[in-house]
Amino acid sequence: MKLSQAQIEQLKKLIFYKGFPEIDVQYEILDHVACEVEKLMEENPNLSLEDAFQKVHSSFGIFGFSTLEESYKKMIEKRTWSYFWNAIKELIFSYRIIFPLSLALLTFQSSTLFNDPSSWILVLMGFVVMGSTYIVIKYWKNHKELKNYACYAGSKSVFQYLNQSFLICIYAYQFVYLRAAETDSIFTSILKGAIILVLMGFVVSIFILPKILNQSIQETEKLKSIYEG
Repeated sequence: MKLSQAQIEQLKKLIFYKGFPEIDVQYEILDHVACEVEKLMEENPNLSLEDAFQKVHSSFGIFGFSTLEESYKKMIEKRTWSYFWNAIKELIFSYRIIFPLSLALLTFQSSTLFNDPSSWILVLMGFVVMGSTYIVIKYWKNHKELKNYACYAGSKSVFQYLNQSFLICIYAYQFVYLRAAETDSIFTSILKGAIILVLMGFVVSIFILPKILNQSIQETEKLKSIYEG
């Protein structure tokens, strides 16, 4: 039998009451539960929706849908990493590679332009700050909606991630730019190199992070369209 929209809404509420607030997790669980409930109610037409739901829930053992939630979150995390590597490949093999390459050229040429051998690190930090600020402004209005998605949390949260970029810029200024002329020990050289690599990672992320988040949200919207019509 095919569940009605009212029955679907009732299942959504029952899943929410079980303690699964993330929207995409709800729909992932709903996608599985609705199929199982349909089968049970088809086999036994006298079975109520609530009883069918409880039977499906009991079939998962003492942990209920938590096992299903965990597997879906792992799938979401794996999917997000897949988006990440695909986005990097697309960036490398598309015309968009011109932008980070041009940025790299501008960054390292800045030492000549400003007559300061260490000014390139300031330019790199400037781009990270401006790029991060742009993403914060772009996504701030949707933050309340995005934080209810497991895929958003799985992406380590845009604003938490970008907050780290500002902290790294502070460290880069203190340990790389201000101490550029100092004689470094092996430890400080490794630290500086690590900070620079992390900064470069943030630069790449600024080009691909919005696309990754949009793809994750679109996947959830597909499920929503199935059950909300």
